[in-house]
Amino acid sequence: MAFVFPTGNGIFQQDNAPCHKARIVLEWFEELTDEFHLMSWPPNSPDLNPMAHIWDVMERQLRAQTPLCPNISTFLDRCLDIWYNLSPVMYQKLVASMPR
Repeated sequence: MAFVFPTGNGIFQQDNAPCHKARIVLEWFEELTDEFHLMSWPPNSPDLNPMAHIWDVMERQLRAQTPLCPNISTFLDRCLDIWYNLSPVMYQKLVASMPR
């Protein structure tokens, strides 16, 4: 955590999914309380996270492409191509759709 938050003022966001609430995970967060703030987030809340919608758009565009990716290199190239060509309007709509 010191590498990610060298000044000790980072914020770590995770949802409250059961796998994130395991005792060992909670104990680890407790040990590092001074290094960053753990931000609580409701489980299964894609409406609060525009990135979840962007991943959905990317996945649909990838699945629509033919032929399928023959290797990881092609897959990565296609992901980057989709990412760089996402519309700024889409970003604005996703952020605007979030409840205040």
